[in-house]
Amino acid sequence: MLETVTLKDVYRELREIKQRMVSKEEVQQLLETIEILHNPQTMRQIRASEEDIRAGRTKLVRGMKDLLAELDYYGKWRAPILFLLH
Repeated sequence: MLETVTLKDVYRELREIKQRMVSKEEVQQLLETIEILHNPQTMRQIRASEEDIRAGRTKLVRGMKDLLAELDYYGKWRAPILFLLH
């Protein structure tokens, strides 16, 4: 015996499927996270930055003027410094 399926049933099922689906953006974010987590050099840099933050080796930058003040004549950073944008 055949079951009757209405258009309303189909739409309801499609809405439920859509609610369970992962968006393209979410997949891209996940792939980027996995890439970062599997890169030893990047992870070392992240850990070093976290240590810099804990140790207070940060500088508040309120604007472009503050940022440019940290560059030397040749456009290089005067010292390795972690900037936290505010």
